[in-house]
Amino acid sequence: MYFNVLFEAGNFGRVDPPPSGNQATGVKTNGTPQILDAYGQVKFADWFWLSGGSILLPLSRNGLQPTTTYVSIDVSNIAQTPVAQGNSFVLRDLGFQANGFFVDNHIEYRAGVFQGSRQASISTQTASHNAPRFVAMVSANLWDTETGYVNGGHYFGAKRVLGVMGNFDYQIFRKNAPGLPVPGGTVNQPAGTDKNAYYGISGAVFLNYPLSGSPSPKGGDEIVGLLQFGYYDGGFRQDPTTGAPTNAGTYPSVLKQTDYLAEAGYYNHGSRFSVFGKFEKRKISDDYVAPLKIASNQTWIAGGVKYYVGPFNFMNFALQYERIINGDAPGTQQGGTNNITFQMQTLLY
Repeated sequence: MYFNVLFEAGNFGRVDPPPSGNQATGVKTNGTPQILDAYGQVKFADWFWLSGGSILLPLSRNGLQPTTTYVSIDVSNIAQTPVAQGNSFVLRDLGFQANGFFVDNHIEYRAGVFQGSRQASISTQTASHNAPRFVAMVSANLWDTETGYVNGGHYFGAKRVLGVMGNFDYQIFRKNAPGLPVPGGTVNQPAGTDKNAYYGISGAVFLNYPLSGSPSPKGGDEIVGLLQFGYYDGGFRQDPTTGAPTNAGTYPSVLKQTDYLAEAGYYNHGSRFSVFGKFEKRKISDDYVAPLKIASNQTWIAGGVKYYVGPFNFMNFALQYERIINGDAPGTQQGGTNNITFQMQTLLY
């Protein structure tokens, strides 16, 4: 039996822009500590573990990486797409999850039921009664195995990893209960109307290769790479002529879209430095019309360096330059922004 509680004060002092994206206010996040992971887990057999509590959703490879092993300075923008509805807490949700390992721990599955979004009551009762959110993952490692709660970004030369991962995510609202407000609107989809299901699919290919050719528990030089793809559809639809909502769907804030992520890094063990580069793109479906589509199509290109005071999750400092491109912005609007971020991470046991 295992217990895990993560007590964190992340992003302390970071600018917290309002929904409009205008950062001119300079409002900063506070340092209030909060509990993220909080679950218990029982191992019945190698092929069946059962967990319950606040659990990191297995939505994507990048989203399952521990914070201090990220190749760049933070989780990718597209890894946060499936939680854009605001129905989770820092990629986590309350629920139950089963997982297990096969083929000498080279294949892992995870399957869970979580709260997700909840519809309003349709009677005098205060409780919701729609179906839970279903999330599943399958991962296959060809070289070294990964049997932890999270999967590494960097392994700092301690593992030799090559594998693939697939993720699936689904929830649907009941027809006889109210839905959620549509993007830019305040009126719920009324009871008695159809509500398209939300679903998401993600896939990834990943590599951690120690340049010595063999992993070492003391660490070593490493190259790391990740290619990730995602397709998400919250069910929201518009009239192609007027732009009026025709179906709010189950997750109206998750627009139908295709996401791409490619990142790579090199870690030098002797100097404890790493260099990295990252490309992300969000392509919104042509089912939507302006301005919704224009505001959501974005590309991120970033690169930077990190210095590890203590590798293997203790402390690092990072400096990153990022260019955000608003690909469909008209000539009268800002076509993109340039961001420089300096970050310190530390984790105490």
